[in-house]
Amino acid sequence: MNRREFVKTTSLLTLPVILKSCNWLATDINFDVKVSSDIGTGHLLLKSKDFPLQRISPVETLIVGGGISGMSAACKLKNNDFLLCELSDNLGGSSSADSFNGNFFSQGAHYDYAYPKNYGPEVLSLLEELNIIEFLPWTETWSFKDHQHLIKHRRKNQCYSDGNFRHDVIPNEEQKKQLINIMEPYIDEMVLPTRLIDPAYQHFNDISLLDFVTGKMPVDEGFIRGLDYYMKDDYGAGCKQVSALAGIHYFACRPYYSESVELFSPPEGNHYFIKKMKRFVGEEQLLTSHMISAINKSKNGFEVQIIDVKQQLIKVVQVKNIIYAGQKHALKYIYPEAAPLFRENTYAPWMVVNMVVSDSPLPAVGYWQNEMLTEDESFMGFVDSRSQQPTSNGQRILSAYYCLTPSLRTDLVNVENNKMKIAEVTIRRISEYFGVSVAEHVHKVFIKAMGHAMPIPSPGYLFKDKNNIRTEKNLVFAGVDNSRLPLLFEAIDSGITAVNLLKG
Repeated sequence: MNRREFVKTTSLLTLPVILKSCNWLATDINFDVKVSSDIGTGHLLLKSKDFPLQRISPVETLIVGGGISGMSAACKLKNNDFLLCELSDNLGGSSSADSFNGNFFSQGAHYDYAYPKNYGPEVLSLLEELNIIEFLPWTETWSFKDHQHLIKHRRKNQCYSDGNFRHDVIPNEEQKKQLINIMEPYIDEMVLPTRLIDPAYQHFNDISLLDFVTGKMPVDEGFIRGLDYYMKDDYGAGCKQVSALAGIHYFACRPYYSESVELFSPPEGNHYFIKKMKRFVGEEQLLTSHMISAINKSKNGFEVQIIDVKQQLIKVVQVKNIIYAGQKHALKYIYPEAAPLFRENTYAPWMVVNMVVSDSPLPAVGYWQNEMLTEDESFMGFVDSRSQQPTSNGQRILSAYYCLTPSLRTDLVNVENNKMKIAEVTIRRISEYFGVSVAEHVHKVFIKAMGHAMPIPSPGYLFKDKNNIRTEKNLVFAGVDNSRLPLLFEAIDSGITAVNLLKG
């Protein structure tokens, strides 16, 4: 059967085209589509000018942002006087999750690999304390304790391109072997966090990955397209935009091609780590739906204004220390003095489309990551929950990912108006993959739009920790957008480092 029989050519618009329109009217779907986004932040700031003020008790340390880095800082400050504020109504940031009929699914970062023994001991120690990992001396790696969330390697991934299936996004196997041979000398040298990488390799941060590779092997359009996919998947941009060091790290940070490396992917993705951290810290000092609107220096530290979104009031608090683990683009509104430190950051917007579908029309087994190369270069394919664990109620969750160019960030304001068209086009692409019409089996669709989801590690980005040149000793920065690779391990390390800096 021709898979393209399930596709209406007029509906296969690219996401960038859809987002350019204020409102698409034509659609065939009739189920509920829920959109989550922090796009309305600016409107909230304007509206909050009329909110009443309420002074609350002083706090020693304020953590701005409840993503992985902010929560890691909270773990290190357990039993200390601190308060964490997160704008969204759930913790997690770019590692958020949602649920339907009791089945959780990821709306952001969704996996990690077992850790080599030479990775940073501070992060490994915290993950061990959280009861997430354990050291296996016979493999000399840190393994995940919840084995039910390990993905079977034979079901790890499959690539669909131009109507055909293949094993890898790079079509030429010989070129892929050449690429791996080029990366082999750097295995064991590309550690995490990246601040521990030997300075002898840091010059790779100054050139693009494409320049590095083309200096060592011949490439063609198919190879570059596949390499672009790899880089966008982890770093938000193609091999021309990403530094060689970031690219080398992608292929050489673990012995992927000589050993079987554990792949850990719970149904809720990296929100699994957030839940563990939340349970470890306790909920009393973790405030969601609380947005930091202003930071002002004061005699004894800082006076901070916090918008309580649900109660529609502004809380004013005196704090001694601040760990800023939120998105750095917001500093120009909150604390303008620090905004210039992050002026050169470039972010990749991401969008996740989760589809809850009936399990019966789909194959009984599925691949975890279903990579798709289509005419829409922003579409990355989808993750199939069937490879993680069977869901209840005969339902299955297919989570599609879109990686957008930075220029499209402002167009995310149109997601709400275009949610039906986005859902329809995504469903048709996945129907083509399976060779089965999925549309009539969809129960609900969830869309998560993240305008600043991922800092792009372009040439020159790494090894410029802004904490080394910050203007205030008691205001430190955490997060992967502080000159780090956009990886879980880096985010955790940034939170730990921030706490250590405050402790001196």
